[in-house]
Amino acid sequence: MLPTPPSYYAVQYQAQPALLRGCVLRPLSATDFTEVSELLLAWARHYACPFWLLDGRVDTQPQPVDVYEWLREEILPRVQQSLGRIPCIAFVAQPELWQALNALSYAPPAPIVLSAAYRANWFTTEEDALAWLGQFRPAIGGAERG
Repeated sequence: MLPTPPSYYAVQYQAQPALLRGCVLRPLSATDFTEVSELLLAWARHYACPFWLLDGRVDTQPQPVDVYEWLREEILPRVQQSLGRIPCIAFVAQPELWQALNALSYAPPAPIVLSAAYRANWFTTEEDALAWLGQFRPAIGGAERG
């Protein structure tokens, strides 16, 4: 059984093409951020879905640096281990947040963050994020479970 999203976060799965969508409904605390990350992992595991579109445009301030380090070093590798393939995660953010993260070296202007455990990138529009995710579908494949 899937965990129920908290009142401050919406999550849904679409089967064609496989995509896990998350949306922040109010600014997240560091605790909220980690809880949502675990929720997304559970949903991704349930649907075997490596493609995530995460809309955080409601948030205007970055999380503490240790939250991003936890995300990069712990949760994203766990997603890869759980799914058995590399997750591709597109984060959609306000331009101001993207700039703040860029200043912290967490949203580099390079086109992609490559890792053995995940692919991630930051965007300011959903359209650009979806196009970016689409380029990985042939190599990674998309589960079509419902």
